[in-house]
This record gives sequence, C-alpha cells and structure tokens, in this order.
Amino acid sequence: MKDTAHHIAAVRSGASRLFAAAASLGLLALISGCSTVELVGGAPTDDVSLASLSAEAREQREAALARRPTVAALRAAYRRPAALPAGALASPAVLALGEKLYNSKELSKGRGLSCASCHMRDAAWADLVTKPIADNGFPMRRRTQTLYDVAWSSAFLWDGTFDSLEGMVRGPIASPDIMGLSLDEMVDRLKGKPDFVAAFGAAYSDGGVTPESVSDALAAYMRTLRSPPTRFDRWVAGADKALSPAELRGFQLFNGKANCVTCHSTWRFTDDGFRDIGLRASLSDPGRGRQKPQIAVMAFAFKTPTLRGVAERPPYMHDGSIKTLEAVVEHYDRGGARRPSLSPDMFPLGLDAQEKSDLVAFMRALSPGPGASRAENAAETEQVR
Repeated sequence: MKDTAHHIAAVRSGASRLFAAAASLGLLALISGCSTVELVGGAPTDDVSLASLSAEAREQREAALARRPTVAALRAAYRRPAALPAGALASPAVLALGEKLYNSKELSKGRGLSCASCHMRDAAWADLVTKPIADNGFPMRRRTQTLYDVAWSSAFLWDGTFDSLEGMVRGPIASPDIMGLSLDEMVDRLKGKPDFVAAFGAAYSDGGVTPESVSDALAAYMRTLRSPPTRFDRWVAGADKALSPAELRGFQLFNGKANCVTCHSTWRFTDDGFRDIGLRASLSDPGRGRQKPQIAVMAFAFKTPTLRGVAERPPYMHDGSIKTLEAVVEHYDRGGARRPSLSPDMFPLGLDAQEKSDLVAFMRALSPGPGASRAENAAETEQVR
C-alpha cells in the first residue's frame, strides 16, 4: 500500500537506488554557455539550520545532497513509454462511446456539467480555477486534477478514495457535491436517449446501459489522454541542446538538492504516493487521513500529482492555494509547516534565487515547448500510442 510507513520508506530509498550505481561518477553540472551536461565532482553548499529537523528528515536531506545521477541514468529513468499499457486498449466503438459520455451533460443531475467542464483539453485536462463549481452551484471541495497519463496510475483522487479508474469515474457522477446524479437515474436517463442506446449497442455485445458499461467506456477513453511529448522528452531521447542551460540546471536540482525526485519520480513525475507537505491552508481537510485514520502520517496527506503539463494548469495543490510555480518552489524551499504528520521528505532546501529560477524553468519544460503547437504535440502523441 502506498500509505504504509514501510512503503513510503521503500519509495524514498528507491529514488536513491535508481542512480546508486552511477553515483560515484560525479554530480551533474552544466558547462557554462552550453546545453550539454558533463560529470564533475563537488556538492552544493547549504547553511540551512538542521536543528528543527527530525533524524529521518536530516537523513533524507543528506541523501538529496549526495545524489549524483549520470546523464545516462537520468535518461533511462525518465524515458516515456511508446504505447499505452496492454490492458488499456479498447475498441474504437468503446472509445467513441467514452468520448461521447465524457462530453455529455446528461451525466449531471441538473445537466449543467460534463466531465469536460472541469477536465478541459486546453488546460492539460484540468482547469484554471481554484475550485470548480459543482452541479449544485457550490464550489467543490478540492482542485481539479489532470487526467494526463491516468492509464499508468494506481490511485485516484487527491485522497486515493478509488484504486481503479472505473471506480473513480462513477464516484463524481453520483457525488452530491460534484455531479449529483444517482447511478440509477443515470442509467434511466441514458436509456431514454436513442443516440446513446445506439452507441452502447455498437460498443457492447449485450448493448446494455449499466453503471459498469458507463464507467468502462469513460475509463477507456480517459486512458487515451496522454501527456504530449516535450523538449524534455527530446533531451531524454538524446538531443543534448533541447533544453536550455537554466532548464538543465533545474533538472539537476530536481534530482538532487531540491529533492523533488523523491516524490515526483519516473517519466510521469509522480510515484502515486500520499504525503503531508505542510500546507498551512485547508486544515479542515484531512486528505488521505480520512481514508486511513489509523496511520498518523496520512493526516493532511494528499496524492503526489504528475508534473507533466504543470505550467498549463495553475493554480496548484489540492486546494488551489498556491497560484504560481514560483510560489510552489518557495513553499518547498521553506520546508512546510512543522507538525507530526509532516513528511520527512519535507525540509528547508536553502535554494538561492538563481536555483529557484532554474527549478521553475525546468518545470515549465515539462509542457509543450516554444514553437510546438498543441496540435503538433497531439499528433506526436498519436504516433507513440
């Protein structure tokens, strides 16, 4: 389970093991004025006081400072797969039905919302508001999450309520605080629509409109929503000059001193884990702690989001309380609010102004780069499915 103390420790050590074999070869550093990376010795200096840190947090800080991945190790760790997972494939008829359902307001009680109302194509399959408005006219409890690359996800919603995408799509439809339509009402409504009856008949051999067939079609469509390739992916593929010097320095920080990789790991930039990152706002929302009250460190813990397309979908955090990437970096640099549930992966980073700027530059490189239109990136995505 992602939320057990043992697994959290395993995930944390796994990020370090990923580069352990190459660690002795030196720290990534940028050659001044050049977009290539070479290996040199040395370690970042940091005068942040350790007095307030737990022994485990000090250990994680030291591990972050010592991390020295090679270019080859980094490229291997962040290479995106060429196709969807085998189990994510569906027939064209099922995908067409799923897309039709995704864009239909028939799935909300007052016919005011569709899935696409909050998960918008032009906002990296999220939205650009702090908290979207539910079908009942009131703000939803949390920020909309992106649907990028959910085919690879193992936990869903900010608090991990669902462990399958099919379960996740049924939840918001039936929730009175989101779309507010009971599953029985949903089935009756769709059975009364000849176009939907025909679409279900084409997609499923029994032609049945059921909660299961609705969620199956919606989940099948959502699994096709891949993040577009970026300049970062071109760098991973071997194009040394695809990233700027500032972006490469930011990537070095991401995998080292800034400790981002401990949670935002792999090509999806998430480990699907849950952590309390010390946000001072929204203390009324226990997050994963509502699901796992017996695990103390799950209080105020929320799922680590993917960073793919992160520049396209502010504001940030589960409550939309941080408005810019610059402010996100400032939060992590401070180390979060000290409390018993605070993740030991959170500690003051001691970043200077240039390092903060470089880190933001790198995160922006995880969205389609300058000169790459959304249509071009979508076409490239289709080619690698």
